[in-house]
Amino acid sequence: MGHFGSPRRTVYCATKHALEGMTKSLASELGLANIRVNTLCPTFIETPITAPMFTDELFRKWVIERIALGRLGRLEEVMGAVVFLASDASSLVTGSALMLDGGWTAV
Repeated sequence: MGHFGSPRRTVYCATKHALEGMTKSLASELGLANIRVNTLCPTFIETPITAPMFTDELFRKWVIERIALGRLGRLEEVMGAVVFLASDASSLVTGSALMLDGGWTAV
């Protein structure tokens, strides 16, 4: 929600947009110290904590219709991105938002 707006989520979107701006600023400030700052931007991830939200079939349908892959994300799909950003494989990545959104922002 840091890359678009959404109905009934104004404050949530605003805080996510703020984190994206902070990420870019911190990356600029800390780069010379070889400190990288990035954000992970997952879509809705199916977990025990989010499960109650998806018992509402209208909400579940609303969410899935906006994800190009047509499904919720899984926790293990986020873990690979975390490992990538924590590794030397991402040594040139800073100030970036890694979209793990199933195509939500592409549609």
